[in-house]
Amino acid sequence: MGTSHSEMLAEVRLNIACRLLVDSGKPLSEIAKFVGYSNPSSFSRTFVRVMKIQPIIYRQLADRQSRASHRKRSHAARQ
Repeated sequence: MGTSHSEMLAEVRLNIACRLLVDSGKPLSEIAKFVGYSNPSSFSRTFVRVMKIQPIIYRQLADRQSRASHRKRSHAARQ
């Protein structure tokens, strides 16, 4: 497959972290610990390296998209 065990583990960890960033209000430190990082700094560095965006910005953008989507659905329902 060409993918190392550590790369696959990092991918799984980040997928879970992305869901937690979007679907929970947990602080980054809790998310980092939950997905197996020793500290929030190493989690953030890995997140930025792979996702090309800081975890807090990822959360903010997802939140904005969610609110915009909700407004569109509410507007359509009223028409």
